[in-house]
Amino acid sequence: MKEFLEFVSSNSLISGLIVAAVIGMSTCLWNHIKNTKDNDKVFSFLKKSTINTPHIFRSTEAIAAETNLTETRVEAICAKHPKILRNTKEKQSWRLGE
Repeated sequence: MKEFLEFVSSNSLISGLIVAAVIGMSTCLWNHIKNTKDNDKVFSFLKKSTINTPHIFRSTEAIAAETNLTETRVEAICAKHPKILRNTKEKQSWRLGE
């Protein structure tokens, strides 16, 4: 292990590649955590919002206001989520799928 550390510390190219890899993995992990958190917010809101009302669709604007996400972010999440469906008549409204 000591030999490896000496090799890395004496070789700037290898050191740079290792730092870049660590930063890249950290960024990917951070984005994954953020995406999961935002997905859970939207899914949870849609699940709760249909309990006491006959309306099953929620607008992008309503979801964004309740979850404190931008409308663009909400639309991207809803479009990619396998359990969230877009209203065919109104393109900016969403509901939970079966």
